Amino acid sequence: MNEHGAQKQKPLWMQNRAGTLCLKTWTTQELLFYFAFFMFVLKFSFDYSTILSRNEFLNSLLAGLCVAASVMKIALQRYTAKRLALTVAICAVVVYSSYISVNNLFLYSFLLIIAIQDIDIEKVIRVSFYTKIGSIVFHMLIYIAVFIADHESINFVFRGGSSDIPRHFFFMGHANTFSAFLLWSSIDYIFIHYRKLNIFHLAAIWIVNLSFYAFTYTNTALMLLCTVTALIALDKLGRGIFDGLITALAKYGYTVFAAMCAFLTVIYSRLGGTLRTMWDAFDRFMTGRLWYGAYAFDFFGPTFFGRTLSGIPEKIFWQNRWQDAFYTFDSHFLGNLYCYGIFNLVLVGAALIVLCRKMETREKIIIIAFSVYAISEAYVANVVICSAMFIIGKHIYSAIPEYTLMQDKLCHKANSGAK
Repeated sequence: MNEHGAQKQKPLWMQNRAGTLCLKTWTTQELLFYFAFFMFVLKFSFDYSTILSRNEFLNSLLAGLCVAASVMKIALQRYTAKRLALTVAICAVVVYSSYISVNNLFLYSFLLIIAIQDIDIEKVIRVSFYTKIGSIVFHMLIYIAVFIADHESINFVFRGGSSDIPRHFFFMGHANTFSAFLLWSSIDYIFIHYRKLNIFHLAAIWIVNLSFYAFTYTNTALMLLCTVTALIALDKLGRGIFDGLITALAKYGYTVFAAMCAFLTVIYSRLGGTLRTMWDAFDRFMTGRLWYGAYAFDFFGPTFFGRTLSGIPEKIFWQNRWQDAFYTFDSHFLGNLYCYGIFNLVLVGAALIVLCRKMETREKIIIIAFSVYAISEAYVANVVICSAMFIIGKHIYSAIPEYTLMQDKLCHKANSGAK
């Protein structure tokens, strides 16, 4: 206490349950987390952007910095003995799955999700929102300038092979990538302002998304925005009547949709007549995603821990149908079923079933959007685009009282120095 009898502030220290002093590490943890996040943002930017030239050395350096900062942040976190063992086991499987399938996206996202303990989720999603908006504006301005100066130099992707419907990609690799950034920026905005959200906010979001739909023609984005808008209406206007429905969809939707995708791909080659016609109609709606999954099931089968697909011809003729070759899946569910590993689906699905009861309504709505989007897009596994998985990380590592071994050592040094 000072001469006035007031308690002196100790900005570098904190009091733990045992009454001992421990070095305050929260600021350090935030720096490590956001450093890792921005390294991943930069790495991913070089991967998808057609403006920035990809450099393998720089790409490896950014990936290494992201992993190193994430691991350091994870080492400073608190764990129970069981949760520490579970985290190590899951990390080992995710590392193995990423290595065997030659796809590290889920690994980077997983590390950042695990590293979110003691990080303000509101701030994380706000940072994610501004990061995506900044990327959209940057690419869009350059695209407009190039289009005005020399529009013939831009190669369009066309909807359904028709030269009448060009899809603008704004130098972000593909029109779907640009739409994913815009869609999840809109969802981030909804999450941040949910308590004060009104009809004017939603109208503005719809105007922006519809305006860009005229250039990208990405149907998935509009359908998901319809889903989110409907869920918001049920919550805001229902006055609690639909809470049970929203909770059930958030809790079981991911698992049910994954099982549905698996079932539809397993039964395809066994269908005939009207059922085959109905299946083909739904596959056209999914722009061929299910057909690729059915082909992968018949020729490769499912995989639990992941694998690399090989031996696929440049042109595939199967079930009286020609298709171009594929090495990745647009669908998150199908990609994990037949390439990256069913383990990833089990991990996320189990986490949602266990943790959903802890979530706020706005979080449940985001999780439902995440689950629906996973049917047709693989972007959900990328936390740079889809911040929904950060919500899972928030609830996995909430309310854990124990300290890590590293924090215990800091406490011991602090107490030794005080004697």
